Amino acid sequence: MKLKHPFIRWASGLVLLATVSLASYANADANLRMHTAQPGSSPYVFSVTLQSVLQKHLPVRINMTSSMASTRSTLDAAKGQVDLYIGSQSINHFMSTGTGMFSKMSSAPELFKNIRTIMSFPLGPYHIMVHEKSGIRSLKDIKDRRVFIGPPGGAATLVALSIIEGATGYKAGEDYEMAKLDWNSGQQAFQDGQVDMYIGPTQLPSASIEQVVLLQKVRFLGIPEEAFDSEPMKQVMSLPGRTIAEIPAGIYGENQTNEGPVKTVGTWVTLGTQKDLDPELGYKITKTIFENLQTFHDAAKFMDSITLENALNQVNTPLQAGALRYYREIGLDVPDAMVPPEAR
Repeated sequence: MKLKHPFIRWASGLVLLATVSLASYANADANLRMHTAQPGSSPYVFSVTLQSVLQKHLPVRINMTSSMASTRSTLDAAKGQVDLYIGSQSINHFMSTGTGMFSKMSSAPELFKNIRTIMSFPLGPYHIMVHEKSGIRSLKDIKDRRVFIGPPGGAATLVALSIIEGATGYKAGEDYEMAKLDWNSGQQAFQDGQVDMYIGPTQLPSASIEQVVLLQKVRFLGIPEEAFDSEPMKQVMSLPGRTIAEIPAGIYGENQTNEGPVKTVGTWVTLGTQKDLDPELGYKITKTIFENLQTFHDAAKFMDSITLENALNQVNTPLQAGALRYYREIGLDVPDAMVPPEAR
């Protein structure tokens, strides 16, 4: 029987990957610590696939912790406490400049010097989701409502705050209530009707959002064209890793009630590491990923866009020395800004 549903494809793929991965787990020579996002998210699907591919082809053991905020993961990597993690270009920007969520951390720019990137890939669009029965038809309708827009202090939350302010002028705590929850709790709160709106970036289609839409009618809101001309949105779109994206009508089935496509913000993320990761291991990790791209493409449709052509898209940190070696070896043009000090 052919598996057509994206969630079934994703779940079945992960079970197979996990089975294959365990076969080589016991023969590991290197233990790597990895952070990723909440189960069902784009970073999680990528990370589980990566874990399986690397453990199958290399003598490594990857101990993965999920439901981690990228801000925390980036800091932990900068301190040498994490070997692989899912980061973001915007967090890199804020950390390197000591702004945003790092504005009160004077050591942030110095810590940023310890961050390296292996590759970049698209995370997916921001889904702005409301209950159909709520009567919310635009962002302006969330006045005095309780909404979830991401964990406090996260990069995705800063984008969501800017989307709302740019489209409505509303401020959190003044015009609407911001539910202070982690990603898993936020999605569950939306599913249970405890919040009226959910905003979060994830792949298209998203397995976790499919589960919500299977149970109730939802509407995806778009960002008005004029909102992109607002100062908050201009600031968001000027950050590395930001694009304009679209969520098509009907992609989540009959319970998706918006009849036309909606415009939103798209985002890219990185597979990051710390500067002290062994260059030879970094080289092997990078080479193994790109020699096994079909495994990623088979695991989830959104990973079809993981290609060598996209690998350095909007990267704004130095590359890991071994990754740099691999890209140069295959003839990829690497900008000088991506060459780490240890490889000059």
